[in-house]
Amino acid sequence: MDIMLHSLNIAGSEWFIILLTMVIILVPSKISGISKTIGKFIGEYEKAKGNLISEKNNILHQQTTNAHKQYIGPAIQRPVSSEREKLETIAKSLNINTEKKSDDEIRNLISSKLKETQA
Repeated sequence: MDIMLHSLNIAGSEWFIILLTMVIILVPSKISGISKTIGKFIGEYEKAKGNLISEKNNILHQQTTNAHKQYIGPAIQRPVSSEREKLETIAKSLNINTEKKSDDEIRNLISSKLKETQA
C-alpha cells in the first residue's frame, strides 16, 4: 500500500480533494446542514466585522472633531523669516507678552503655557 501511494505521488492538497469528494458522495444529507451552518457563521462574521468597522470610524471621527476644537496655535498667514519672528507669533497666539524678553525666556513661557493647556 505504501509503495502504491508513493508511486501515485499524492500530496496534502490532493488528499483534501479526495476526502471532500468522499464526504459529498457518502453523506449527502448532512451537507445541507453543514452548508447552512457555514452560511450562518459567515453572516455573523460579516455582521460583527461591520459593527467593528463602524465603531472604529465613530471613534476616529470623534477624535478628529475633538482635535479641531482643542487646537491652540498661531494663525500664520505667511512664512516666518527668523526664529525670533516664529517665537513671537507663537507667543502672541498664546497671549504671552514678548517685550524685553530673550528667545530662551519666550521658549520657556511658551512651553509652560502649552503644558498648562494640556493638563
